[in-house]
Amino acid sequence: MKVRSILMAAACLLFISHYSAAQTPQVNNSGFENWDNLGAATEEPTDWNSFMSASGSYTSYAAQQIKRSTQKRPGTSGTYSAIIWSRDAGLGIIANGNMTTGQVNMGGMLPSSTSNYNSTITTNAAFYETLGASPDSLIVWVRFHPVTSTNQGRVHAILHGNYNVHDPIDAANSLPHVKAEATLNFASTGTTWVRKSIPFVYNTSTNTPDYILISFSTNPTAGGGSAGTTCDSLYVDDLSLFYNPVLTTGTINPLTYLVSSTMSASVSVPFTLTGSMNSGNIVTAQLSDATGSFVSPQNIGTLTATTSGTVPGTIPAGTATSSNYRIRVVSSSYPITAADNGTNITISDVTGIQNYQSANTSVYFSQSQLVVDLQQATYNKPIIQVYNMSGQIVGNFIVKNNSLNRIDVTIPAGIYMFRIMDGENSISGKIVKL
Repeated sequence: MKVRSILMAAACLLFISHYSAAQTPQVNNSGFENWDNLGAATEEPTDWNSFMSASGSYTSYAAQQIKRSTQKRPGTSGTYSAIIWSRDAGLGIIANGNMTTGQVNMGGMLPSSTSNYNSTITTNAAFYETLGASPDSLIVWVRFHPVTSTNQGRVHAILHGNYNVHDPIDAANSLPHVKAEATLNFASTGTTWVRKSIPFVYNTSTNTPDYILISFSTNPTAGGGSAGTTCDSLYVDDLSLFYNPVLTTGTINPLTYLVSSTMSASVSVPFTLTGSMNSGNIVTAQLSDATGSFVSPQNIGTLTATTSGTVPGTIPAGTATSSNYRIRVVSSSYPITAADNGTNITISDVTGIQNYQSANTSVYFSQSQLVVDLQQATYNKPIIQVYNMSGQIVGNFIVKNNSLNRIDVTIPAGIYMFRIMDGENSISGKIVKL
């Protein structure tokens, strides 16, 4: 079990729910499925804490105010939730129900004592929750039934640096180490489970969110609420940290593709996806028009993904020739449109362009080789030059007459022009390297 913050033993402290992130880290045991000392008075959820694991001068006044419950929020895949409740601690003092990722400190007799708080204990793994990320909001399901309908429950989460931060936050010591807070006081939900989404409000400090301290309480005020024959009760289930997703189109390689009226081209579209995505999210790769515009994009491939990956795409047969294409990715749930790949892509329609062949000469590409078949030719000292479509020479080779010449070439796929020169005579044509 793990206690993160304390109220007064006789007072009920608020419960901070915490969720941590690495890429998108989450809080340990955030569904409250795992429990320690089940059935005993010291029963507490694993990685969470309440009064029975408290520290301080008044721990002898602690009593069980947390249990595992089979009540669970609708649609959950889990079996259990946590319930905390207020109690009459005697002498007219009400102890709020309190659950935290830190440790409860019971240091004062009165609920309002500054010696009552929940705290991260960075030297004890039972009482801290590491984070190392910056979530955008905290999401949790609650079912709150106070004796007095106007009473409120509370959740408070603190992102902070490497320090034993207190909740409530003490201005002199804890506040300088706080990076962000997510706070919500909420009204009665009766017997209905309600999903709460609480945004983190970040300050301008340079603190890193090394830890998260979460506290849940049956009342925002220490010693507030009701207790007696009946008490205020708060069920908590399925807490999570939400990170706004970011989608980025990766580098497209190669940047040249060939199609024809009957031949398409395969393209791999890598993307980076971080943050919180809904299951079943579909990432779609889209091709611009020949000018690079996405006014009417063409979908060329999809991948179901909630993390980074690569969309297997297909450039359709018959795509018009242009050197101004771009590719981007979009997601379905959460809907995001990423910026395009940032570099122009060349697509060439090679329909009608054949390997060159005459009565005594053949020129063509065979995988990574340029083949110049002069077995039937009557040249003297032939030379072949190869040009790209910009007119730049990409190859200049001496070839042998009456021979099948195979020349290794390291040039990308595309349409090329060639010229065979033999003295004052020459022949030329177009060939395609796939």
